[in-house]
Amino acid sequence: MYRLKIMPKAESGLARLDATVVPRVRRKMDRLCEGGPMGRHKALKGKDRGKFSVPVGNYRIIYSFNTGAQELIVHRIGHRRSVY
Repeated sequence: MYRLKIMPKAESGLARLDATVVPRVRRKMDRLCEGGPMGRHKALKGKDRGKFSVPVGNYRIIYSFNTGAQELIVHRIGHRRSVY
């Protein structure tokens, strides 16, 4: 199981979300920690190369894995039109 590390930019994005969406985002992050880098992840290109994206309704979680430290690092959380 991976440990969750939320970066400051993701923390502020999470604080701006609607209160009804926050529990869904938290559950999705917990599931990502349980699965780790195994499984299918949508890899990003360009400036976000090496990071992955997962949808939660109209919102996206941008994350990466640090396999050496067993961490799931959440970089950004926000609406799909502005998170990329």
